[in-house]
Amino acid sequence: MSAHPESVSRAGVAVAVPGLALTAHGIATGSAPGSAGIVLCVALGAALAAVVARSGQRVSPIRAAVVLAVGQLFGHPAAGVGDVVGGHSAHLTGVLAWHAVAVPVSAALLVVVARCAALITAVLTVLTSGPAAVAVGEARLFGDGWRPGLAVAGAGSAPRAPPVHR
Repeated sequence: MSAHPESVSRAGVAVAVPGLALTAHGIATGSAPGSAGIVLCVALGAALAAVVARSGQRVSPIRAAVVLAVGQLFGHPAAGVGDVVGGHSAHLTGVLAWHAVAVPVSAALLVVVARCAALITAVLTVLTSGPAAVAVGEARLFGDGWRPGLAVAGAGSAPRAPPVHR
């Protein structure tokens, strides 16, 4: 169970950047981008995912939107590399509208998915961690010391119960 929010955010950036750029390019030109454009967009997504990984900070909706916007700024022209279809200035309004809606929505989805993955991972970790036997002492008001007993204790995240004595 190692799905940390940061790794989910990195994977989301690596998928969302080329996905948004290639989709916007396809909408603008009405054709699929060439293989060179696809490779450049995927490389850009991987590079931005590495930037997210190096920052080490929790990915907020604002940071995710900035990373995705930078990805679109460079990804959309990269998608056109090697394209036989000419410019797409006739569809510029549609492209800008697509980016204006897709970037913040994708950023919000990235953050929600990362936080849900962290929650699910935490729950699964608690559910799959087995209890551990721990020797504890029994406090006695009268007598000559303490007598060791046996208690079952979890990993610290399960509800606490009284110790079990023999």
